[in-house]
Amino acid sequence: MNQELNNQELLNEERTRLIGNLLSLGGSILFLIGTFVATMVTYQAINRLQSQVELV
Repeated sequence: MNQELNNQELLNEERTRLIGNLLSLGGSILFLIGTFVATMVTYQAINRLQSQVELV
């Protein structure tokens, strides 16, 4: 009986750890996507401003 409870506790801890790791991975991926989008928007804005300056 004690062994079953111990195994169940270990499974719950591993499940919790796995969920935490997946959430951390998801957050990191979202951060990278957000950084990429911000970089692209900034690059486009700089190009737009440079083209306006060249026209003047």
